[in-house]
Amino acid sequence: MSESLPHPFDNQRYMGTVTQVGPSSVRANLPLAGSTGSRLHHGHRIAGGEVGEFVVIECDELAIFGRVLDVRLPEKERLTVEPSLGAREELHPVGTIQLLATLDLSRKTITPGIGRHPRLGSRVYSAHPRTVRWMISDAARKNTAETSVSLDVACLTDDPSVSISVTPEQLFGRHCAVLGTTGGGKSWTVARIIEQALRFNSKLIILDATGEFWKLDGDCISHITLGEGPRLPDEATEVSFPHCDLIESDLFALFRPSGQSQGPKLREAIRSLRLLQKVPTLDDGNGNLVKRNQKRRPIEAAFALHSEYVESARSFFAASPLAKQIREECIWPFDRNSEDFYGGLSQEEGYCLTLMMRVESIVESADYACVFAPGELPTVCQAIDEFLSDTAKSLLRISLQNVPFGNNAREVVANAIGRILLDKAREGMFREQPLVVFLDEAHQFLNRTIGDEHLKVELESFGLIAKEGRKYGLTICIATQRPRDIPQDVLSQMGTLLVHRLINDRDREVVERAAGEIDRSAAEFLPTLGPGEAVIIGVDIPVPMAIQVQTPDAKPDSRGPDYQVYWSLPVTLTADDLPDAETGIQAVTAFGIAEYELPDGETTEGMTCDVSLEDGSEITVGEGAVVRGCRIAWEIIQIDEDDEALTLRRLE
Repeated sequence: MSESLPHPFDNQRYMGTVTQVGPSSVRANLPLAGSTGSRLHHGHRIAGGEVGEFVVIECDELAIFGRVLDVRLPEKERLTVEPSLGAREELHPVGTIQLLATLDLSRKTITPGIGRHPRLGSRVYSAHPRTVRWMISDAARKNTAETSVSLDVACLTDDPSVSISVTPEQLFGRHCAVLGTTGGGKSWTVARIIEQALRFNSKLIILDATGEFWKLDGDCISHITLGEGPRLPDEATEVSFPHCDLIESDLFALFRPSGQSQGPKLREAIRSLRLLQKVPTLDDGNGNLVKRNQKRRPIEAAFALHSEYVESARSFFAASPLAKQIREECIWPFDRNSEDFYGGLSQEEGYCLTLMMRVESIVESADYACVFAPGELPTVCQAIDEFLSDTAKSLLRISLQNVPFGNNAREVVANAIGRILLDKAREGMFREQPLVVFLDEAHQFLNRTIGDEHLKVELESFGLIAKEGRKYGLTICIATQRPRDIPQDVLSQMGTLLVHRLINDRDREVVERAAGEIDRSAAEFLPTLGPGEAVIIGVDIPVPMAIQVQTPDAKPDSRGPDYQVYWSLPVTLTADDLPDAETGIQAVTAFGIAEYELPDGETTEGMTCDVSLEDGSEITVGEGAVVRGCRIAWEIIQIDEDDEALTLRRLE
């Protein structure tokens, strides 16, 4: 075999013999499973019969790739492992091995499934780590040139020295999903994938729902933040999403008209305000089109003349008079005395009162200024166009951290961004330069339905991208901790799944249904995965395999609160308390007024003392200074010269 694919049948890696053959699994004697520990061969660990261990089984010119599912002793030997005096009896462990794929040794190809079953007496060998890597990294590549694009995202869980690389085709060719409970490592996986993709001529957009990816840094990265609020990093550009870039269904999702009257009146009010953009002479001076008791013919003629603009879902209208315009639409269609005139106000005004109040509240709210009062801020659409046309930029991060949750604003804006990208994809913009969109916290956005039985609005942009975007060069990578909230028809479109720890039964069942390559036995490993560990499953991944995702350079800001820091009480130390094991301070001397350095490098003057630390160093500190002892940072919050006492607060 070549250097990249070691010969699978190495006698030093022998671990047992097949004793029973089934359709999808075999039973085997695993004599080494009863030993007290594993062994090493050429620096690689050989477990010799651990649950989850990958194995290869002889089958003439083929090798059957499998995984150990369970190991046990025959019933009559069950008590022989109990500690007792005297020599230990010889054990005869047996185990079940799941059959996963077929390796053709002559062609060096891997085929999912079992083309030929092993025979009784076939020998079982522990799979070499490089063979396991080859299963993912090399088997599905179109060429073996050194310049081929591959993403170094992980390593083997039991051998960090063996890296696992995947091609963009394997990862994004049929969309990708990163799944797992909170703390399982989803954000780190997304960050690692992005960092690896940025090594090449890629185009990526990430919708950062919580703002945790702000640490991604580089000349090829652009950061924009939507809405007023915290802006990280400092060079991020604040942008707007003006309501003119929303279509009618987006506005309906935002304003949530209910009942049978509010929806039609809202639609008619938007039409009237659009008409004023073309016929400003109909304006009553307050930005409204007043119809009540007015002649019908001039207004209807204006609607007919400008019908294309009025009926377009993307036509601009002024938002500030919308609430009052809804009231102006609550009229009788005809006057009692003449059909040539509109009638007066009708009882529908009362039905629409809640809608008018809701519209006015949203339009005038500071939280929605990025939509209804954008001012001179650049727009998201402009930022996307600029990014796509700039060959020096590879990643556009769109932070939705400051977009409010109320009134479905976050879902509406994200859906509108998805629709913009899908429209560009349908125009053929991404055929020569594929675009990958990362959607963090995807359960917030995918296929949300808003409204009641009278008026429902489907926010389905990313669902449509999952279903049809691939043929246009637009693919998505979704990340979520709630797979059960992702529509099944969308999740089934994900060609590659990176599944971190999943504890909830419903989440695991959803993954099993979505991925035909994973069965219940493989899914049973999901609750036991450690932080950063994941099972990679995919159409172009021959077998489901556990991997350890490499740590990204720019770690996402996704940590929860550190209670040891925020709940800890200040520590006051006097000479009698020293040396102190918690802070690492050995001595405190020389109290008096002097200059000292603050953490930002500035120098100030105040009450100080000299602190001796456990490493033998001595520094002069004052209020606001920081010392590091026992690998923990402590801030000086008070120095008492009279009592020769020092009070500190833990920072990390």
